[in-house]
Amino acid sequence: MSGCSDAEPRADGDRRDWRPPVLAAAMWLGAWAGTSGSGWLLACVLVGGAAAGCLGWWRGRWLVVAAGLVLVAAVGIGLLRVWFVGLGPVPVWAREGAVVVVEVRLGGGHTSDASRGGPVWTTSATLVRVEGRGEAWVSGATVRLSASGELARAWEAVPTGSTVRAAVKLSPAAVDESVAAWAHARASPQVIAAPTPGDVAVSAVRQGLRDAVAGLPPGPRALVPALVVGDTELMTADLQSDFRTTGLIHLAAVSGANLTLLLAAMLWVAARLGVTGWWRRGVAVVGVVAFVLLCRAEPSVLRAAAMGVVGLAALGWGGGRQGLRYLSWAVVGLLLLDPWLGRTVGFVLSVCASGGIILWADRWASLLDWAPRWLAEAVTVPVAAQLATQPVVTAISGQISLVGVVANLVAAPLVGPGTVLGFLAAGLSVVSLPLASVTGWLAGGFAQALCWIASVGASLPGAAMAWPAGPAALVVLTSCCLAALLGLPQLLRRPWLVATVVAAMVAVLLRPVSAPGWPPVGWQLVSCDVGQGDATVAAAGDGRAIVIDTGPDPKPVDRCLDELGVTEIAWLVLTHLHADHVGGIAGVVSGRRVDNLLFSGITEPESGWRLVQAALPAVPRTVAVPGVVVAAGPVRLAVLAVRPSRGTTPGDTTDTADNCATNDSSIVLRVTSGGLRVVVAGDVEEAGQDNALSAAPDLSAEVLLVPHHGSAHQSAGFLAAVHESVALVSVGANNDYGHPAARTIAGVEGLGARVYRTDQSGSIAVARRGAQLLVTTERSG
Repeated sequence: MSGCSDAEPRADGDRRDWRPPVLAAAMWLGAWAGTSGSGWLLACVLVGGAAAGCLGWWRGRWLVVAAGLVLVAAVGIGLLRVWFVGLGPVPVWAREGAVVVVEVRLGGGHTSDASRGGPVWTTSATLVRVEGRGEAWVSGATVRLSASGELARAWEAVPTGSTVRAAVKLSPAAVDESVAAWAHARASPQVIAAPTPGDVAVSAVRQGLRDAVAGLPPGPRALVPALVVGDTELMTADLQSDFRTTGLIHLAAVSGANLTLLLAAMLWVAARLGVTGWWRRGVAVVGVVAFVLLCRAEPSVLRAAAMGVVGLAALGWGGGRQGLRYLSWAVVGLLLLDPWLGRTVGFVLSVCASGGIILWADRWASLLDWAPRWLAEAVTVPVAAQLATQPVVTAISGQISLVGVVANLVAAPLVGPGTVLGFLAAGLSVVSLPLASVTGWLAGGFAQALCWIASVGASLPGAAMAWPAGPAALVVLTSCCLAALLGLPQLLRRPWLVATVVAAMVAVLLRPVSAPGWPPVGWQLVSCDVGQGDATVAAAGDGRAIVIDTGPDPKPVDRCLDELGVTEIAWLVLTHLHADHVGGIAGVVSGRRVDNLLFSGITEPESGWRLVQAALPAVPRTVAVPGVVVAAGPVRLAVLAVRPSRGTTPGDTTDTADNCATNDSSIVLRVTSGGLRVVVAGDVEEAGQDNALSAAPDLSAEVLLVPHHGSAHQSAGFLAAVHESVALVSVGANNDYGHPAARTIAGVEGLGARVYRTDQSGSIAVARRGAQLLVTTERSG
């Protein structure tokens, strides 16, 4: 192997062995290409890998040869997994929307508040048997399974690990290509096999942790299980939004940092008890196994376990040089187990954050020799992680968390004790619930402080700055991060310069910052990026606006209105009262005057009406009927149709929440402003859209907010009657409902419209300049 002397590891100074990272990068690229489904990308990568291997062999560069072989092998592994997912009739039946009977083994489920009336329960499940179209197949494929309404409660009650039999409707899994299909429950599950003793034990420990913290206030009661085992079931949308805005959301996920903290505590205790050598390593192995089992051994959990071990090894067993090697082999091993991991955001962020901490955190901490070591590490670890991940985070979120470093710095001393005490409470719950409750309360104290940090940080006007996610903007941001990496060593050596930067950060946090070019000058209508919901703003001049719906959460719509400079709302229009359209009403009224409310007169669901009454107790209300017109400044809003709510059929609990009749009672309206016409129709489905066709002789408009977030329930006649040239889809990224439906997007584009989606482009502004229709997005999508 003398020919590879240029790649031999160096022991001198701070030189690192870059061979493992090169092989890990080759593995990652190959896995990405193999699972991409793109023929040209596969061809390019395979040809490149073969050419690299041949060239390396000819030049005696054995690292290049190895990288080429790994690249080709990884492509093969990825293709094999794609082939396995496509085996059998399930993908074909999914494309046909078949109703079949399945036997599935259930994974850990999650219940979310339905945005369209009733809870939605989702889980990952393993197909055991599927019957349909006169055939029966034995399968080991993975599907995503969902149940809504009353069915959600029935499925939620089934213990994790049970094998059940039920009728489901299949549909393509467009959101997650690693599963064979999406299965929507059409009936209650029939348990045909109980969970294994291991599943029962894990569920008991997880429930024991919940019981141990049951008496805590809502915030820490929800956060402790999230810190320990990634159980976010009790976390409210507001709480999650606070943690996301402040860059603390990683604490509420199954992360390698959590495992690192657990292992560090276990090893510290073991050392104090005199446990050394391989016995001490055995303690670490027990900790890893317990962590994986408690969090349920899904791919994301395995990824977190690997990164946690990498973090511990890098910090305590060999430093940065060994840490980079451990990280590289962890990447290779994880992608061998599951090539789809390389395409997940969690994997990318974990690798980038771990790499940044390994490469820079310790070195930068050494430069802060004028500060205590613990403080230096508390500062440099989150800074290194944020700089390494910021381009990726911005690409998927369209924003930069300006408060993230500060929040992580303040939170750092609290995370470790809270997590370790939570793990201890989970273990003690099996032995003694009262003792576990005491420990749980101690963990809750640290969790409460974390909730306060997140709440205060998120409330700062400049907590986050929107940033375009297009290629050019990301290149600029990446260049800024690289410049920061080069300049930080000089900055950290100078206390006065650090103090100046901190003061500047505080000033920015206290003053809102908008993305370059956002909002555009002269905007007339904006579809706000509020996640899985709707919130539309029409400019009425001088800080006034008409707002149509509020989205599901207060903070996103509040931030959107702040960015648009809206201080007074002439009319708040609520198309209907489902949570994804009224849940953010507190954010709309926060610091703003609302002059009038326009709604359908229907006060169901009751939970939505209570929100409206609480937020607008004394605001004049107008009931929308066809022909009603309201105005503010240059904006004119006309009610085109309202279909009276006819309720749901008694006993109707069929497949998804899309069948909720309340959707069809949404107000259908047209906004006109300076020659721009926009049709907004809430969540009307086929029946509601056909009613609008009958009620309004003219539905034409240049812009359509596609009803029901682009669901499959659309009337072709309605879409043709509007005849829009621009279609806006307000939808949450990776939502549980598969919105927008591929056939809806294809249908709208087939009519000649350009489609813009908030999950891809952030908030979307529309304006008319003469005959030209201008569309500006908060970020490129």
